[in-house]
Amino acid sequence: MSSVGVPARLERRRTSKGQLQFYLAKDVRIGTKKAKVTKYLGTEEPSLEELENALIAAAYELEHKAMEKRAELSASRYPPHPFFPEDGKVVILILERFRFLHRSLQENLRANELRETEESLEHRYVNGSTGIEGNTLTLQETRLLLQEGIVPAGRSLREINEVQNFKAVRSFREGHRGRITLFTIKKIHSLMMANIDPSAGILRRTDDIDIVGRDLLLTPSVMIEEELSSALNQYYDSLERGTHPFFSAVLFHHRFESVHPFADGNGRVGRELFNMMLTVKGYPRFPFLAQDRPRYLMALALGDEGRPTDMIETFVRMIVSQRMDVVEERLRRLIGPEANKDDE
Repeated sequence: MSSVGVPARLERRRTSKGQLQFYLAKDVRIGTKKAKVTKYLGTEEPSLEELENALIAAAYELEHKAMEKRAELSASRYPPHPFFPEDGKVVILILERFRFLHRSLQENLRANELRETEESLEHRYVNGSTGIEGNTLTLQETRLLLQEGIVPAGRSLREINEVQNFKAVRSFREGHRGRITLFTIKKIHSLMMANIDPSAGILRRTDDIDIVGRDLLLTPSVMIEEELSSALNQYYDSLERGTHPFFSAVLFHHRFESVHPFADGNGRVGRELFNMMLTVKGYPRFPFLAQDRPRYLMALALGDEGRPTDMIETFVRMIVSQRMDVVEERLRRLIGPEANKDDE
């Protein structure tokens, strides 16, 4: 694979002693904030060939510095949050670093590579979100069912429907515009639970339901619509106040799961809403891997105990541990120095 060019320029500077120095420089802008990242080349002006080679060699370093600077500038836009009186900025910086790292990867992928990456993530997400609820399809079976229409042998019809219903959910998600509303929530549930639950798309009408892995009182069925409307209003109000979108999405997700508005399928619907809230703000989707089920339930339990800071931090640790290293390694392989060896 050939390396991807990184927009940069040659910059000349003089030291306090009058010595001329040469740098590669790349501008970074986030909203009205702007900065610059550089790579020192030396005291001899490079020829065109040397400059081209320097650009190739420094592509990953400059891109990584630019990503870090974008994250820093973006994080500075968010005001202190009452849940994080001390280390909130650190948590936000981690999230912004991940967001811009992911964006850098997307910008440097070819169209077909980007499609393959998104498909792979979708398969992992569907496999993880259904697996959290006990679905036993493997990742490979999930991929073959969604991509090739190959039905795995030895699986129940319910398990198969749980997975393949995500085709319709994805189509709705990609065509959705505007705010998430009660209609949005009911529609996603109707698609998610088609051929599984006869009450698909209908809010819960009974209070005789237990939430697996959690010990809390359910919202009475007569108050579900009011609670969902309140949760949505609270979510959008928090965004308008400048709360970080990831914080707002986690808090909504916890409240949604606590309301438990449907007889079945609340976890899958809640995780879909969570990802819709992230992606509309430019953040990558949360895969919700099945092996993280204990941590996921623990995070929600922390919210139940009135510990929102710990809950949010657990969600942050999950997404970083699941994807940060993978995304960074892919970007390094794509535009790092070793990427050019294939062309030699």
